[in-house]
Amino acid sequence: MEIHAVLSRLFTGAQAVGAQGVFQFIFSADSAIWAEVGNELALESGTHPAADVTIELDEADFAAILEGGQDVEELFANGRLKITGQVGLATLLPQMIGIAMRGAEPPSQTRTKDERFPAPEREADRVSRDQPILEAVERCPREQLSIVRFREEYLPVGKPLIITGALNDWPLFNMSREESAACFGELQGITRHGDYVSKTFSAERDFRSGSMADFISSMDDEAPESSVGARPAYMGNNAVPAQLMELIRFPDYFEESLYIKPRIWIGPKGTLTPLHRDDSDNFFAQVWGRKSFILAAPHHREALGTWSTSPDGGLEGCSFNPDAPDYEAFPAAREVTFYRVVVEAGEILFIPDGWFHQVESVSTSLSVNFWANCGRGWSV
Repeated sequence: MEIHAVLSRLFTGAQAVGAQGVFQFIFSADSAIWAEVGNELALESGTHPAADVTIELDEADFAAILEGGQDVEELFANGRLKITGQVGLATLLPQMIGIAMRGAEPPSQTRTKDERFPAPEREADRVSRDQPILEAVERCPREQLSIVRFREEYLPVGKPLIITGALNDWPLFNMSREESAACFGELQGITRHGDYVSKTFSAERDFRSGSMADFISSMDDEAPESSVGARPAYMGNNAVPAQLMELIRFPDYFEESLYIKPRIWIGPKGTLTPLHRDDSDNFFAQVWGRKSFILAAPHHREALGTWSTSPDGGLEGCSFNPDAPDYEAFPAAREVTFYRVVVEAGEILFIPDGWFHQVESVSTSLSVNFWANCGRGWSV
């Protein structure tokens, strides 16, 4: 593998996702390369005295990542990939690698970091517009929700649902908090700190890496005192490591091959993910604790001031805050019906593609979510 050529493609990917700064890869004591990414791309051998982010891993592991034989998040979780400096920049690494593997051409115009774009209409928006307003989000016991019923009543029209008694066959759910914490061993995760709420989807959030077990042991039910705008630290959106996969179960409603690798969310009371929406169906499983959700239907995209992280559509956040509504700036939001639900331990919330949701921990919480990359066509 010709490292310089590979990293040149990788940092072209960095330009494409709007990542700027000095990235440094250290493969061994005598093998290091850094790149300064901005409007231009400079690539040099050796170490940099003031790199923004340093990524340390074995060259063989790096080659395996690019060949599709290793997962960057799995290497990180097991301590075989280390990150120092601005961890937020390193969180863009999977996107950068994906672009490098596809052989993308350099962007015609370098994107500005954390640039926002108009959110395009989706098929989910059009389907949602034709549906009657829900009176409430239903709760249904798992044993009464067959695959056929789910696919006929809920999936085609994008109807949210809470499935009760959904985790009874999960080993992780049937463990005490202390027992489950012991299963995390030496696994690593990325935590969010400070005012991460107002910096939704931004690489400039205060990200840090650390032990999952240590983070769990540090939590309690009361949010610690923090600076203005800050929330308690949140170990959110980490890939479920291989060691934990045997402790969870994929929901029955899609083939397992259609699920994206599940994600794990761990935090004390008070953690918050502001109003946003995904581009996949989402099964959100509550393992311990409770989480409150605010939901809104997809066709309210314009009323909620929705914006995207990509000109072609991507992660979508909202400028409207349902907990502090500014109806002068967003007058159409008065017509939006918000559904407030609490998901209890052992339940799964089905969030259909395109549904807006805001999530807050009511207590110390561990959750696992499953995005389904089913590529389904909408039908009514």
